[in-house]
This record gives sequence, C-alpha cells and structure tokens, in this order.
Amino acid sequence: MNAVRDEPIGTGSMADTGYERPRDPVEIWLARQWQRILGFGVGIRESFFGVGGNSLDAARVIDAILVEFGVQLRLNVLTEHPTVERLAAVLRDHDVRPPGSLIAIQDGDGAHTPLFLVHPDDGQVGRYCLLANALGEEFAVFGLQAEGLYRDTQPSRTVPSMADAYVNAVRAVHPTGPYLLGGCGVGAAIAYEMAVRLEGVRLVAAIDVELLEPLDTVVESWSRELPRQAQLPEILADWQERGLVPPNATPEIVARSLRVWQANREAARDWRPSPYTGPIDVFGREQSTTLPATVAQRAHDCDTADRLAAALRELIG
Repeated sequence: MNAVRDEPIGTGSMADTGYERPRDPVEIWLARQWQRILGFGVGIRESFFGVGGNSLDAARVIDAILVEFGVQLRLNVLTEHPTVERLAAVLRDHDVRPPGSLIAIQDGDGAHTPLFLVHPDDGQVGRYCLLANALGEEFAVFGLQAEGLYRDTQPSRTVPSMADAYVNAVRAVHPTGPYLLGGCGVGAAIAYEMAVRLEGVRLVAAIDVELLEPLDTVVESWSRELPRQAQLPEILADWQERGLVPPNATPEIVARSLRVWQANREAARDWRPSPYTGPIDVFGREQSTTLPATVAQRAHDCDTADRLAAALRELIG
C-alpha cells in the first residue's frame, strides 16, 4: 500500500517523497482507475497485486479499459504487466489516448469542489499528480493539458484563446461554480483569464513549479538556445534515463514538447491581462509569468512542499 499519505511530504519538492507519478495521459488515466478500484493511490512502478489487488480487482480494470477505449484485453494481462507503467505501454500499442485537454487526475469523494490546474510552460500536467497525492484522496483534481503534445494539432499561441478553450472544457464537467483554479508558469496566467470568464471563482492559485518538481534543466536551456533536430534523440535518451517520459517514447514527443513550450512562452510574453476584481493566491517564489500588479495578491509562505499542500487544503477544504 502506498505510504505517502502517512508520511511528511518532505522539505523540498513533492518529487522527494519517493512517489513515482504518471507521466502522460494514459498513465494518469490508469493510475486513477487503480486508485478508484484499490481505494488508494499508487506509483507507476508499484505492482497491482503487490499492493493488495486481486483477480476481481484486475477484472474491473480490464472492464474499465473496455468501456473507456473499446479495447478488450486478456484477463491475465495484469499478471504479465502488473504496473501502471507496463500496462500503459500495452494500451499505447493499441493507439489509446484519452481525448481532449481536460485530464481527470483524481476523482475525490464528491464532497469537495474540484480543483482545476492549468499546465505550466511545458504543457504537461503529470506533475499535478504529485499535488493531488499530497492533498489527499478526498479532493477531486483535474489537469488542463496543452494541445499539440499527444496529437497532430497545433498548440494555442495566446493566453485568451487557451482560457476560452479550457473554460469550455471545465464547464462540460462542472457547469456552475464555485470554481477553484490554479497553475504554474503560464498556467497561472491562463487560470487568471479563466477566472475572468467564470462566475463564482473561489480560488486563483499561482504556484511555484519547483514546489512540485525540480525544473528540467534541459527545457530551461531552451530559453538560451533552441535544440537542433539532430539533438532530439539525445534529449529523449536523457528524459528516459531520468524517467521523465515512458520507455517507448519517440523523439516526436521532444519535438512536440518544444513546439508547445515555444507557443506557451510566446503566449506569456504577449499576454495583456483582462480586468479582474478577485485576488490571486501566490504560493512559493516570485512567478515566472508576471501577474497583474493591479490585482490583490495574497502571498503564502510555502517554501516547502508540505506547506503548499497544507495551505491549499485550508483554502479549498
């Protein structure tokens, strides 16, 4: 059983807990199913049967895959592929990918308002699994992932256009307020613009991404010099070695990540904030995306990951 719930989160980022988070939408979907069926969250390399799953639970996983994706897997597939990481590789072989930009990370108990977290500059939402894990299983958490990462679509290039699209996605699952919004980097700017467009917003959280995970030095280097096409396999190998992408990922994910990162950086640079009368809650260091000076900002002393989770629980509980 995952012991993360019963231990302090640590004094650094949430990645210091030992919990190995999902890295793409397929792994996030599978991890959520395991949490729903087993009753607790697990890392992507923990064995389904090793943490307490049985044959009936395995059949429920297979049924969920059939209902969601129309893929009929053998009943013993979890015996051969007993981790989220390995079963996700099987699903990718069937070209399975959850649709849309809204990614359900954690279902919650239905008693709390869901938290919607917008992707940072790299467009990914996997790091928000760390935050969901730290908040507690009673909280529903959704991630809003950038277009163009896992599909052959062009990424959005303005903060308002992303806010419009993400508001529609949020309303599809949560038609009326109250709303809890947040994000890291450009995600904080997009969450701000979403708040302008929604009624009943209770939270706009600007979160220091390093409270969740250390910055990827490879991606950070792109602001100084963009990689050449010939360097993409080398970057992929580095990401795979550090467990940042699945083992069967291809250089295409690096190329798409680069396009999304560039689009988000341009969007943040060109952003002109709309008027907003509500406050912004700031967690951690000064934000990489400049927030409007005219809007009230409430700073939270969150120099550690456990303080971030505690402060958010107090605000959204």
